[in-house]
Amino acid sequence: MGKWPILLAVAGVLWGCSPLPKDEAAACRVARLAAAPAPAAALGGLGQPPETLTAAEIDATAACLAPALDAAVARAEDATIRATRGWRPASRTYIASEHGYFLQVFVNAAAADYVRLAEAAPKLPQGAAVLKRSFRVGADGTARVGPVFVMERMAPGYDPGFADWRFAVTTPEGPRMGESGGRDAARVAFCGECHRAARAQDFLFYVPPRHRVGR
Repeated sequence: MGKWPILLAVAGVLWGCSPLPKDEAAACRVARLAAAPAPAAALGGLGQPPETLTAAEIDATAACLAPALDAAVARAEDATIRATRGWRPASRTYIASEHGYFLQVFVNAAAADYVRLAEAAPKLPQGAAVLKRSFRVGADGTARVGPVFVMERMAPGYDPGFADWRFAVTTPEGPRMGESGGRDAARVAFCGECHRAARAQDFLFYVPPRHRVGR
């Protein structure tokens, strides 16, 4: 699968979700962008390109959205995602993604070596899981919670083509969009196709050193 089909698939996940309940609707805006709205961004209309926001604006937006980001995890249909409350952050803050949204990475105890991947590149054990919370910023500076993504290493034989990683995505409202090797697998096929580029490093992408916890 090429880059653009993957980006369009991501766009379908991000924009196919119904709005959050009114009391949780994003009231967070990047003031500079709200004052001078930009044209709709490229990348399938995903919102502001990552390079649009400064590090301070990303941090302020994440802080504003924190209760809604926590709520999206707490109500997730996927049990692994619900269990991530209290997991160790692997990135200091939210990282700009090439797909047009912002991610923070968390890992469970079995994936503790994830933060050292750039040096050691170990294969993580069965039970290891890596989670990504997300938000996006619209052309007018309005920020909204995005899907929750998780990779979980299953028992041998679960999905040999992807080293037995299970990829799952839930909407901000909680329902599971799909999971590889399970229900609605086709809807999350873009996850595996994207991570296939990192198959030499256990299908995992590294947190950039400047954002890595412990650095």
